[in-house]
Amino acid sequence: MKRILIFLLVCFGMNQLSATPVRETNEEGLAKLMDSLSVAFVKQDKAWLSANLTEDCSLSDPSGMTLAKADIVKAFSPEGVYTLTKMKLVNMKYVVNKDDASGSGSMEIEGAMSAQEVVDVTGTYTIQTGFKKTDSGWKISSIKVSQ
Repeated sequence: MKRILIFLLVCFGMNQLSATPVRETNEEGLAKLMDSLSVAFVKQDKAWLSANLTEDCSLSDPSGMTLAKADIVKAFSPEGVYTLTKMKLVNMKYVVNKDDASGSGSMEIEGAMSAQEVVDVTGTYTIQTGFKKTDSGWKISSIKVSQ
């Protein structure tokens, strides 16, 4: 009887250990968010951008132009000015405070921007990103891209 009880306790304990979810760190969550941003820019995913950028999000590009959230969503949509075929983040580092965070690193881009004429934007850029923690998780609050 004693052996059966010990066996059941051990089995139950092992089962509970294996059922415990592994929690990702804030940095891992931010890295996933940024990887998803890269995919959204390439796939021109307006729904993802609308859901994962804060309402006051801004993007500053290398020319010095600053876009508000609605303009970011439009610029990276099928009817927008940016057509990216590849966006890869490199050496991203994150600093997390209580309710905000920042990230910086490089990004390698292949693609074009169409304004009055088509401009090749292929190259390596520096990216600095701001994040805000919301009730639904981390969201992107600012993006600054420079050469």
